[in-house]
Amino acid sequence: MVKKTKVKTKYIPSSDLAEQTKIILSAIDGRFNKVDVRFEKIDDQFKIVNSRFNKVDARFDELETELKSDINSVQTLIDGYVKAQEDFKQEFVIMKEEIKQIKAAFKQKLGVEIKAF
Repeated sequence: MVKKTKVKTKYIPSSDLAEQTKIILSAIDGRFNKVDVRFEKIDDQFKIVNSRFNKVDARFDELETELKSDINSVQTLIDGYVKAQEDFKQEFVIMKEEIKQIKAAFKQKLGVEIKAF
């Protein structure tokens, strides 16, 4: 069996209680001030990081603009190349038909047949 000991309640006079409350609140204020200083340091670090992110974001915007310009230039070059190839293809088809007609004329008029090797 456990023996129970009676604890005597000690009452603190109100004047002492007010003084103790001031001491406790002062200690708590001191702790909060330290915490505030830490939060201010963290806030400063976040400001630095935010500034760096803003610089990176601005650089990405510049790069995006440059990339769009480069893509447009490449697209213009490709369009020009494709048009030149289409023109060459059309000329080749025309020349092929003309040569076929010239061969036919040589064969018909001169009796000479022209063939590739």
